[in-house]
Amino acid sequence: MYTITRGPSKLVTQRRTAWQEVEQQLGDDGEGASGQGPVQYTEKTPNPELKNFVPIDLDEWWAQRFLANIDSLS
Repeated sequence: MYTITRGPSKLVTQRRTAWQEVEQQLGDDGEGASGQGPVQYTEKTPNPELKNFVPIDLDEWWAQRFLANIDSLS
């Protein structure tokens, strides 16, 4: 089983915190304390090749993979 050690755990926490700040700024119309913030890119004309695209739920995918690994070990 994989265990997150102290170094990677700290990195994950830093990245999560930074991403939460970006999401908050996007929710506040992109205006940070300095008047500048992240810019969210949006296609002006949708790509017809992607009309049936369904994004993957990574949390669900990892959960299924984790459970499959447990089943294979039993």
